[in-house]
Amino acid sequence: MTDLLTHVLAAYVFGTIATRRVGWLDARHVPMAMVGSVLPDAAKVYLLTGSLRATIAGLEISWLALQTVGVAVTLAVTGSLLVPPVERRAVLAALVGGVLLHVGLDLQVVRAGGYAPPYLYPFSWVQLPSTDLYLSSDIWPAVVAGSVAVLVWTTGRYRSTQSASEETVR
Repeated sequence: MTDLLTHVLAAYVFGTIATRRVGWLDARHVPMAMVGSVLPDAAKVYLLTGSLRATIAGLEISWLALQTVGVAVTLAVTGSLLVPPVERRAVLAALVGGVLLHVGLDLQVVRAGGYAPPYLYPFSWVQLPSTDLYLSSDIWPAVVAGSVAVLVWTTGRYRSTQSASEETVR
């Protein structure tokens, strides 16, 4: 669970910083980045079904296919179609940003063979080397991400208080 929490907190941090730097992103898009950061974990549905494989319409599938960039981006595009057209670009960017952040963080996880799963499928079958920085069950990445998230949240509150007091003076 700490891995999932780390993904969500990191998406909050990067999404909040992006809203300060990119003019067409707004604070209301940060939750979309957070949702995007959990899309690749849709593969965890196998914990509910009890098996890594399932048969759907006569075809045997693996739930782990949901943990690829191709499927996660497809889910992001589908999600962006559920919002008004004027919001689609920002929502899609936030969702895809969250997906890419998730995959980037997963490349840091310690793997037994030293290589990450083929996250880039269907674009490539290549298995990128893992940097073996942390275990997915380690708590310290979530503590670091939580600390940075509190710092970003605090500076955001301070900035909004400062701008509100400047408007009052005018």
